[in-house]
Amino acid sequence: MSTPEHVGDRVVVDLDGSVRPEDDEARQRLSALAGRYRIAADAAGLILLKRDDGPSQSGRVLMAGEIISRMTVMEIIGVIAQVQWRGELTLMSNPPAGVSSAALSSAALSSAALSSGIQRKLSFDQGALKHARSTAIGERLGEVMLRAGVVTRSQLDELLSQLEADQRFGQLCVARGLIDRQELFQHLQSQSEQIFFNALLMGEGCYAFALPGEAADADPPPNTVHIAIQSLLMEGVQRIDEMALFRDKIPGSHMVPDLVSGAPELKKPDENVLAVRPLCDGQRSIDEISRLTGLGEFLTTKAVFHLLQQKQIVLHTTARVGREALTELVDRFNEVMQDIFVAVATYGGVQETRETLASWIQGSGYAPYFGEGVDDYGCLEPERVADALVDSDVDNPVEGLYQGLHELAAFALFSATTTLPRDQELSLARHVNARLKTIRME
Repeated sequence: MSTPEHVGDRVVVDLDGSVRPEDDEARQRLSALAGRYRIAADAAGLILLKRDDGPSQSGRVLMAGEIISRMTVMEIIGVIAQVQWRGELTLMSNPPAGVSSAALSSAALSSAALSSGIQRKLSFDQGALKHARSTAIGERLGEVMLRAGVVTRSQLDELLSQLEADQRFGQLCVARGLIDRQELFQHLQSQSEQIFFNALLMGEGCYAFALPGEAADADPPPNTVHIAIQSLLMEGVQRIDEMALFRDKIPGSHMVPDLVSGAPELKKPDENVLAVRPLCDGQRSIDEISRLTGLGEFLTTKAVFHLLQQKQIVLHTTARVGREALTELVDRFNEVMQDIFVAVATYGGVQETRETLASWIQGSGYAPYFGEGVDDYGCLEPERVADALVDSDVDNPVEGLYQGLHELAAFALFSATTTLPRDQELSLARHVNARLKTIRME
């Protein structure tokens, strides 16, 4: 099944040399950068433009490029720490295929959207991390305080609903007496550390490090910390090593953990494991669980690894499909099969068509799921098909069922040609093909 590509960051260079955005989102992004530029470099599919209409107020880029492994960000920050540069490192992860700008601006913002093209900004000065920002939901201050037990989920939702446009979340918490200013600073420091560690785990995307310009000095970040880069890197190395260990058993965050029925008693679980375990339902991926818990990729993967070691869960590459989706798909194809059999019955060919279809099912390899054949109306038993697929190890069972049912309907239509007059055959073919086009995988 094809999916739409991510949009909002695409521009087209035409043969005449003109540059144009592909959509409104890209147009808005370019309009904010209006000015005169020169081509600084063009190599290996990369075009680098440098402002050429006066000094930039936003600083000067010293390094920029692609994140090609989990060591890329570590090495970049190592250079920044060694030279003790003052500036801001911007990191942007690649959006996965199939995420559109519409999805990024919809109600899905609380789930998959902000895992697409997550942007993190780390500010450095005097060999220390001074400020960190992120668009990831799990790295917001409210989520950090939730994990620390300062607020409950219902309290967090209520606070966010009351937050005014010009008010910061931390200020609201202090005003409500939930924390004092010293505690707020501690949570801001914890937030900065978590953003930093998650940045180190980025395995793909792009980066740019810029020295601050006049604008940065005139408008410093509202909250600053001072955490030595070297101490953060030491813990970061440990996390990268642990993630490498996890990846031997857990190939990626796309994996779907599913609780094992009758699993042994869970031993020595920490709070992260206890938060992750109830969400291992065979439907949610590790990535989805990390957003729901707010733990982030590393801590969620570590909890899943712990559950895997204790044989509490098994991992699937795709979500365990629900019975309802399977039975509904069979029901819709059954309606088409009934139309074929009504036409065949008019000319007395039902038994012959049933036998032909039964023989095809046995030879096609679909017998374990479809059974021995269809009934007198041309239908399969939806519950039987669902039972067989739910209990199977088939990846993408809905997609496989969709393909199999299409093949069955196509062969049933072909079989009907032996019993129908030519004009009836053509009429039935047009009707069946039109109905099949309306059946889509959700």
